[in-house]
Amino acid sequence: MTRIWNLRRALVALLSLAVALALLASPAAATKPPQTIAALGDSITRGYNTSGPGCPTGPGLDCPKNSWATGTNPLVESFRERLDAVSPGPLTAFNDAVSGARAINLLAQAQTAATQDPDLVLIEIGANDACASTPTPTATFRSQVQAALETLVADNPKVYVQLMSIPDINQLRTIFTEPPDRNALTRWSLFNVCQGLLANPLSTEAADEERRAAFRAQVIAYNEALAALCAEFKRCLWDDYAVFNSEFTTADVATVANTEGQNVPPFNQIPVFGTGFPNSTADYFHPSIAGQARLAEAAWSSTFTDWRKRKGGEAVASALPAS
Repeated sequence: MTRIWNLRRALVALLSLAVALALLASPAAATKPPQTIAALGDSITRGYNTSGPGCPTGPGLDCPKNSWATGTNPLVESFRERLDAVSPGPLTAFNDAVSGARAINLLAQAQTAATQDPDLVLIEIGANDACASTPTPTATFRSQVQAALETLVADNPKVYVQLMSIPDINQLRTIFTEPPDRNALTRWSLFNVCQGLLANPLSTEAADEERRAAFRAQVIAYNEALAALCAEFKRCLWDDYAVFNSEFTTADVATVANTEGQNVPPFNQIPVFGTGFPNSTADYFHPSIAGQARLAEAAWSSTFTDWRKRKGGEAVASALPAS
């Protein structure tokens, strides 16, 4: 009887070891970098108003080759380029973002992405919702993003999603009003840039201070909604406020110093104060090439650990959600 009992104990131990090894192997099997990625969002992801040879490529001032997500400009070191460097096979990238998009437009982008069969979808959305004359209610914003995520997962239950936080846009007012930048003040007004934050930018009146504080609170509320929503999806990764917490400088924003010009109205009708490109399209709002690089770093630093730490095609860490 003792011998039989010992055999049973040994069998149980072997089975337990086999299960443990299987559980350890499961994440490793999922550590293969994606072969196809898609990026959804707004003008930030389209590389809007970035400069350089061949930009813009359209529509409008879009220049997706400078995108933090899918760009190919080596100065940006986009997420796509970093992933391609550690991927054992060719990487295909789609930029389905649309300049001017709000959360309500994300569903259509997700439907487009679903037809591309991506393994990973990068999403940056919300700045236009906050900047709208009437900001999107937080609950509505959440439901609109949720609809997009549900579409992606319904099409491919194994798709990974990396959801990025909205930048701390209030930093713009700080870096361009302390001291005041005449080019920024002029273009914010002429281009009607994000007036919920940037109207009367030098005013210290209580109403204006309260409006700016409310704007930031809305961005924070959107980010909290995104974080909570992402937690509901097994294969969704939240950036843990990496983008929101990124501090940026004037060099990270499209200014007359780093954004080339177009000799067409209205750009050839706007004065450039001090040194800068004549007829510059700068809006003192969108990320410059340096700003896109900063976003790429924030996205890459917060992505799945084993993708970041791969060397020679071998994963040295595993932090992917279980399949």
